[in-house]
Amino acid sequence: MIVNNKFTIMPFASSSQEEVLRVLARGPITGADLLVEMSLKLPITKQGLYKILRQLLSSEIIVKGGRFFSLNKLWLTRFNDFIEESGKELGISLPFKDSLLRGRKNITFKDFEALDIYWDHLYLTLAQKFKNSSFFFFNRHSWSIYERPQSEAYLYKISLEKGQKIMITLGVNTIVAQKFKKAFAKNNIQIAIDEKFLIPKTDNLCIVEDYFILTRYDNKTIDLIDSLFNRATSFGGSEFRELHRILLNCKKPKIIITKDNRKANAWRRRLAKNFVIKKSEL
Repeated sequence: MIVNNKFTIMPFASSSQEEVLRVLARGPITGADLLVEMSLKLPITKQGLYKILRQLLSSEIIVKGGRFFSLNKLWLTRFNDFIEESGKELGISLPFKDSLLRGRKNITFKDFEALDIYWDHLYLTLAQKFKNSSFFFFNRHSWSIYERPQSEAYLYKISLEKGQKIMITLGVNTIVAQKFKKAFAKNNIQIAIDEKFLIPKTDNLCIVEDYFILTRYDNKTIDLIDSLFNRATSFGGSEFRELHRILLNCKKPKIIITKDNRKANAWRRRLAKNFVIKKSEL
């Protein structure tokens, strides 16, 4: 069961449109063959598919030549130019761009979803800036993968593909944590479970380069999440629904971004003890 299915990797209105574009990215295809390909991934009718194709043709995102549909090269070129231009900037207002300065930026969000959307954006921005650096995370539980599975799974996928070095420490040893570790620890992504860190239960951490990034939730939300994860033996429909209800009531979570070389280095060394990592990468 997917509670939050709004995430798509392209700026389209639906996952169906995205899947059409994914198939067309492999080359020209007839409508009949496209329907077969789409049916392998999504429940879709012939009428539904041709409605999507008409929308994409109208937007000049795709073209039709005879019986074959293709991506519009002009649209692809313009979209690529847009991506390259936007990639020149960080995409966020990171504080203290001067490497000699320290500082702190505090961002408060209306709810968990707003925070998590921004956090995904923040991670990708930092990963682009620090391609060869290790990211160290401390999360009490791994709840984002269950509440926002599509976006979170995509982040894991591209982190694996790009070889980004990710070290995740989970702070509570639950059955769900053990299953998460088994499912996601591979290659350049290492996961440890360690209950010895004296970190407030409301706080999750991320350390990369000189940045110490803290995500903070309210006590009530964390108490409810603790109760759910401590008794869950797996994550099925009832667990998804309970987590979703809890996070809907999470109010004003915040991200605190601090640039402090000494603080970042100290925490990086603490978190690194559970991982296989070269000293030169600390």
